[in-house]
Amino acid sequence: MSFRRLSALALFSLPFVTSFALAQSTGDDPVVLSMGHEQWTASQFKRVMVDTPPQLKATAAEDPALFAKRYAEMHLLAQLGQSRQLDQDPDVRQQIEWLREGIMANAAREDMYRRAQVSDEEVKRYYDAHSGDFIDYSLQHLVIRYHGSSIPLKAGQKDMTEDQARAEAETLRKQILQGKDFAELVGQYSDDADSKSEGGMLPETSSRNLLPEIAQGVAGVKENEISQPIKTQYGYHLVRVIKRSANTFEDARPHIVILLKGVAVDKQIEAMKQAQPVTLNPAFFGEHSTR
Repeated sequence: MSFRRLSALALFSLPFVTSFALAQSTGDDPVVLSMGHEQWTASQFKRVMVDTPPQLKATAAEDPALFAKRYAEMHLLAQLGQSRQLDQDPDVRQQIEWLREGIMANAAREDMYRRAQVSDEEVKRYYDAHSGDFIDYSLQHLVIRYHGSSIPLKAGQKDMTEDQARAEAETLRKQILQGKDFAELVGQYSDDADSKSEGGMLPETSSRNLLPEIAQGVAGVKENEISQPIKTQYGYHLVRVIKRSANTFEDARPHIVILLKGVAVDKQIEAMKQAQPVTLNPAFFGEHSTR
């Protein structure tokens, strides 16, 4: 963890800094960090870690001691900057204001999300209309790339056209239906390096997290059956459905509530933007002003 990255914590963490007089240690809440006359109890320091920006949370959790040392160093320098009134420097003030607006914008969005109301009727209607989005799958796949695929061409590999890739996928499907081992063909032909070592097995996932083309392509495929070749940006896929299980309404409910609350927040933000439209001066912004 670099000090430069950690220094970005100053504006987030300083509100939780307490003086020696306020940081009263108890048996259940001992002092865990001291610096001069300032002390942080376990609960106060945990609060600092909780309010650490997301990009640093994992690092803080991995090595709390290093995080504490870097935090103390940052706090010491922040105090020096305050004593020298560096917050009055125009560049520093602009940076502080930029961070303040970002924090307030995120807080406002989170507050809108907390306040958003979703009725049981809305949740049930969504589930009934999108029940196919709430199916858990265990899948095995084989991918044949074609020219322009998102999968890079390997050295010495033939750059197939789309028609050639589809034809090869169809040929391999016939071999599988005739008893050829799926995993063996994956090892020989699949261009998906991530799943190739696992015999084409993919982590269990929900249909809503699949590529739309894959979700649609396996929707009518029964367990232990093989899909028709499915075209995506990566190539032509043959997908074997190992297991499929539909989520009940109660299983799907938490996911639907999150989704609908997010939609409600987006609608509120869009309404705000419509009520206070942004106008750009084309003389300054040029052709970008109309985008």
